[in-house]
Amino acid sequence: MSKKTLLIAGLLLAASIVSCGEAAPAEPASSGESSPASLAETESGSEEEASSDAEGYDPSASIIHTVYPEPDFGDLDLTGRTFRIMWSELGGDYFLNEGMNGEIINDTVFQRNLKTEERFGITLDMTVTESWAGDLKSVVMSGQPDYDMVYGMGDDNISFVTQGYVRDFCDVPYMDFSQGYWFPNLIERLSCNGRLFVAPSDINAAVMGGTVVTFFNKRILADYDLESPYRMVEDNTWTLDNFLGMVRQVSKDLNGDGIMDENDEFGIGVHYSDALGTFISLLFGTGLRITAPDAEGNLVFAMDPEMVQGVIDQTSEVLKDGSVSIDLAEYYRRTGRDDRDQDIELFEEGHELFLHTWIHAMQGALREMEDDYGVAPIPKYDAEQDSYYHRAQVRSCFFYVPTTCADLEKTGAVFTYMTWLSNQTVLPAYYEVTLKQKRTRDEESAKMLDLIHDTTNFDFGDLFTRMRFYLVAAYEGGSYARTVGATMKKLSKDLEKMVKKLNNLD
Repeated sequence: MSKKTLLIAGLLLAASIVSCGEAAPAEPASSGESSPASLAETESGSEEEASSDAEGYDPSASIIHTVYPEPDFGDLDLTGRTFRIMWSELGGDYFLNEGMNGEIINDTVFQRNLKTEERFGITLDMTVTESWAGDLKSVVMSGQPDYDMVYGMGDDNISFVTQGYVRDFCDVPYMDFSQGYWFPNLIERLSCNGRLFVAPSDINAAVMGGTVVTFFNKRILADYDLESPYRMVEDNTWTLDNFLGMVRQVSKDLNGDGIMDENDEFGIGVHYSDALGTFISLLFGTGLRITAPDAEGNLVFAMDPEMVQGVIDQTSEVLKDGSVSIDLAEYYRRTGRDDRDQDIELFEEGHELFLHTWIHAMQGALREMEDDYGVAPIPKYDAEQDSYYHRAQVRSCFFYVPTTCADLEKTGAVFTYMTWLSNQTVLPAYYEVTLKQKRTRDEESAKMLDLIHDTTNFDFGDLFTRMRFYLVAAYEGGSYARTVGATMKKLSKDLEKMVKKLNNLD
């Protein structure tokens, strides 16, 4: 493991204690209220020392984003202590960095860390590891109280949760997940009988960057005289049926060879993975829950077989039609190309009206796209659906508290404060950079990103079971009953055993 440490002395402030789940949600600040101090500002309030790109950067100036008041921590005194975190090398660079370099996200993260250290009078320390799950187990088994928090992949090795290597977040002081700077349904969707062992946070933009959304080509949209998804979101007509109807209308043999392939124009590029797959994204967009509490409060599988089969039938009719949809997996096999960005490349080259892939593509493969494009939510199942739903990637990184953590007050306070500050500053900076990668920036994209963030959903069954693989197989085979129903008895028993283990943890 390699270690890099940032040492900064600072101030200590204090306020009143708020424990996990006990406080009422904080009211967002009104649109006229000023946002938290810009992270590009120095302690005195001047911006003269800020880097070029981040100079004068106000997270609320150009991004539509809710402002939440700073959390309180009573008379907690952490002066002189160190907050240590074990960080997976796959987790990105949003926790510590070497210093200001003129890039907005880098500099915003640096100044967030500076303010955190000043706020509590602490030092932030990060240990980067290639095998975080194994290292976590080693630390706990040896009884080392070295780490206050661990950060790693959600589905990397979830057995360490059931084996009791991490704590329940609701036993950690100051954790009030009802506050708006946490993901809205975190407790409801990721907890088991009121116990929460994993937590996402805007400290790292991995959850946002890994969320699958709908990208659309504005040129193709205009060529076919189709309604803008932005307007459809506004009118509450952005539904699965209307989306599929738009896909059906786009088909053009551009080279006139009588064969529809990667050289032509399609309504959508389709891929089938359990992580970024088109079908699985559309299915979760309906509000599907893999697991939910039963009448006694125990987690059980909660999928409606008829509803899932209906979505399979509805989407298969269009997504498996080679005249309007191009099968990207078949394209990979036929061309012998294994580049993970190939699913994005055909959209980037202007061959598809729609593509479902992660938001981070805006900073990567889509940066050089010649056509202008927009970003929209995953469509609703129908207009009566109460909200949009976006599936948080199970392969995103989550935070954990090791059972050997020696100072839960410190962990709860620092984690809460950094989450709030990241939500108010790092997340808008991520929006800013992401949107600036586009050829044409539009205000609607900013609105869509905020809507998508606030409708990101987590599911205990998605993270802790392998049901997602069965759902993808059901789509490919065309039958929920044959693929899922036939094995449901065994799957339910496995879930029951897992819940029992979690309930019996100390």
